[in-house]
Amino acid sequence: MKNKGSTTILVITVMLFAVALTMACLALFIKMSGYEITKKEAAPPVAEEEDYALSKIEEIDSLISQSYLKEYDREFQMEGVYRSMLDSLDDPYSRYMNAEELKQLQQGLNNTFTGTGIVFIDRDEDGEDGYMITEVIQGGPASVAGILEGDLILSVDGKTYDTSEELIEALKGNPGSKVDITILRDEEEMTFSVIRGDVTGASVDSRTLSEENLGYIKIRSFGTDTYGLFETAISGFEKGNVDGVIIDLRDNPGGLFDEGVKVADRILPESLVAYTVNKAGERENYNSDSIKTNLKIAVLVNENTASTAEMVALSIKNADAGVLVGTTTYGKGLIQETHVYDDGSAVNLTTNEFFCDGDTKIDGVGVTPDKTVSNPASGHEDLQLEEAIKAIKG
Repeated sequence: MKNKGSTTILVITVMLFAVALTMACLALFIKMSGYEITKKEAAPPVAEEEDYALSKIEEIDSLISQSYLKEYDREFQMEGVYRSMLDSLDDPYSRYMNAEELKQLQQGLNNTFTGTGIVFIDRDEDGEDGYMITEVIQGGPASVAGILEGDLILSVDGKTYDTSEELIEALKGNPGSKVDITILRDEEEMTFSVIRGDVTGASVDSRTLSEENLGYIKIRSFGTDTYGLFETAISGFEKGNVDGVIIDLRDNPGGLFDEGVKVADRILPESLVAYTVNKAGERENYNSDSIKTNLKIAVLVNENTASTAEMVALSIKNADAGVLVGTTTYGKGLIQETHVYDDGSAVNLTTNEFFCDGDTKIDGVGVTPDKTVSNPASGHEDLQLEEAIKAIKG
C-alpha cells in the first residue's frame, strides 16, 4: 500500500445511534499535546484584536476569582467554558471530553465496555415503535441470559423509555449488578435477568456459511485490531476455496480511518481508495496496491453504516470490486482529530472531509447500495443477507 505522505493520522469518529449508542463508540487516534490554563490579574484588553477574546476570558476569570461572593467549583466552571467553545461550532462531531469521557471512548475503540452486551436501534426512525436488538455480543451478559438478535426491548426493570439515551442509561450499571430486560419475541413477552459485566468483543467476527459455501465477515467497527483480524479471516477463506465472501458493515459506526483504508486495500486492485481535504484545501490521497483478493465480494450496509465503514463500502462499489446490498448509509464524510491534554481531557475536532471519487459527497448524503433491500421491522428474517448470497451465487 502506498504511503500517504503525512505524519498526521486521521481518524473517523462515529456517532452511535441506536446502541448503537450503547456501543457508541466513536473511534479515535490520540495525538498528545501540552495544555495549561494561564490565570493572571485583571488588566485592560490588549490592543491586538486577535488576542482580545483570550484577554477577556482571563479578565472574567480573575474578576470571579477575586470578587464573587459565594464558593464555586472552578474546575467545573472551566470545563463548561471548554464545552461551550466546542458546542458553539454547531458540529455534532466536534466536542470537549473530560478524562472519564475520553477513557470511555478509548474503551469503545478497543471494543471493551461495561454493560449488557447488546446493540439496539430505535425503530421510531423507521416509523415503527420500540427498540430492536441488532446484535448480542457472544459470551456477553445478555447472550448468557438468552437474549437474541431481533428481540424487541419493551422495558428495563419494569420501566419504559421514550428515547435511546434514556434506555442506554437504564442499561448501564456497575459490574455484578442485575437488570431485568423485558423483550418481545414472536409475539411473546419474556423477561430476562441480566448480570452486568465487562464486555470485550472483537471488532471482526467470521464464519463459514456452509450450505452456501460462502465466507461471512462481520466488521463491528474499525479499531486497532480490525485489519489484522480481517486479514486472518479473508486469508482463511481464500485457502478454503469458498465461492465468495460477504462483508457485513451494517450498524458499523466507523472508527480508525487508516484501518478502513487497509481493509479496502486488501479487496481493491491498485487504485485510489479515498482522499481527504482540509481547511486549507490541501488534499491527501490514500491508495491501494496491486495485492487483492480474487474472491467474489458482497457488502452489506444499512442506515447505521457510517463514516469509515461508508468509505470502505463506496471504494469497493466505485472499483466494481463487490456488490453493495442493503439500504442507503448514514452519511458522515467528515474526519476528526483528537488532541489530548496533560490533565487527561481532550478535544475532538472536525478537520477534514473525505471523498472516494471526484467530488461526490458522502457527508449528509450517504452511499446508495447496488441492490436496495430492507429487512422486516421485526422478527429474525434477514432478507439483506439472502440477497447478498444471491448476488455472489447468481
